[in-house]
Amino acid sequence: MHSARTSAKPTGMPRAGFTLIELLVVIAIIAILIGLLLPAVQQAREAASRTQCSNNLKQMGLAIHLYNDTFKRLPPSRISDEGPSWAWLILPYLEQDTMYRQWEQGKPWFSCPSEVRLATVGVFFCPSRRSPDGSGQSNEFVSPPNNCLLFDGSLGALGDYACSIGPTGDDRAPAAGAFQYHVGLRTVEIVDGLSNTIFIGEKQIPKGYYGDWPWDCSIYDGHNYVCNARGAGPGYPLADSWWSQDLVFGSMHPHLVQFMFGDGSVKWLFTSINPVTLGLLSHRADGQVIPPYE
Repeated sequence: MHSARTSAKPTGMPRAGFTLIELLVVIAIIAILIGLLLPAVQQAREAASRTQCSNNLKQMGLAIHLYNDTFKRLPPSRISDEGPSWAWLILPYLEQDTMYRQWEQGKPWFSCPSEVRLATVGVFFCPSRRSPDGSGQSNEFVSPPNNCLLFDGSLGALGDYACSIGPTGDDRAPAAGAFQYHVGLRTVEIVDGLSNTIFIGEKQIPKGYYGDWPWDCSIYDGHNYVCNARGAGPGYPLADSWWSQDLVFGSMHPHLVQFMFGDGSVKWLFTSINPVTLGLLSHRADGQVIPPYE
């Protein structure tokens, strides 16, 4: 006779698992780690965007010098009140010759085909603010994403950069910047030296006003030169806030704005720079010694 074996379950053994307090502690630790990691991720992302922005400025600098090699002058800030801006004039040197030839010389801005006026070029957009199609971390303020309706009823593609017209904020005589109305300057007229003179910089566009004239409008349209030119100096200090509504140079990079100088180098200037020093850098021929600013 076989005896039946019975397996008795052990009693008094604790069940595996976490208590509520242990679970809350783990969640709190994970939250702290994420909180420590996020700033590092954001800083890495901003560093990459700032580098791309610097590369954009370098490409524009190369295009400007190629334009100068061809015409023996720098591009003007704009050819005429209804003509193209500097940004349009350098398109052939940014591998955009087909687009450039769509705007017939001597014709006003609004005669240019709408699909051309609305065409964006990647080099004119800082990734810290947005991408050419309007997407990016700040695109919630842009509608439509890549163009704006100007006061004269015309549409135009946007851009995040502006040429320097000097400390007076005027591109007509007595303009003192590297870019002036109608006729471009010869490099010998940059008396203070190319390495000491601002050519192109990031322009201030206040948050909440993306796609709104006069802060953010067509980078190609010479009629609205406030869209693609900026003054810099005592009356035009760098924007110290993303919400500043001043028509000055400014950026989405924390505490700094990037500039392309006449020699093709790209430097950043802190937003706290003395406006007098900034004016010396934007003036092409003041003959004064520039104090340390980096």
